[in-house]
Amino acid sequence: MSIYDTIIDLFEYRDNDLYWKEQPGSIDMSKPAGHIDNSRGYRVIWIKGKKYRAHRLIYQMFNEQWDITDSSQDNSIDHADRDKLNNSIDNLRVATQSQNIANSGKPKNNVYWDKRAGKWQVMVMLNKKSHFGGRFVNKEEAIAKATKMREELHGEFANHG
Repeated sequence: MSIYDTIIDLFEYRDNDLYWKEQPGSIDMSKPAGHIDNSRGYRVIWIKGKKYRAHRLIYQMFNEQWDITDSSQDNSIDHADRDKLNNSIDNLRVATQSQNIANSGKPKNNVYWDKRAGKWQVMVMLNKKSHFGGRFVNKEEAIAKATKMREELHGEFANHG
């Protein structure tokens, strides 16, 4: 039985979460399946001794051709709004690791003071590579350049914090 078939057999999707179809033990059926993993902030569900993030199971449920267990494909699922508990299928999308990182919180150090040049410098990362955006006297100009570069480099995954 594929993971897709297992998900379809075990869960129903409602209110942007997964709910058990049948009560496993003393589980409260009125609450979403699984629990929130305090270390990472995602809802996780155990199936046959293996832990899965609920958003990945939900994406699999709606996209049978995508395989959560296939390690040869890029298996990152991104929350477009960056809310790890908003598991609306409309909020979930396949992402490369770089795209997921680009959308994972406030951008870090895209604009910083270059002591040697005495100017604000812009650097934006993509696929572990730094992209130089120039040096600026005015910090606001540097921030505007960093914003534009994030939009160009990261597209729909651009995050301006």
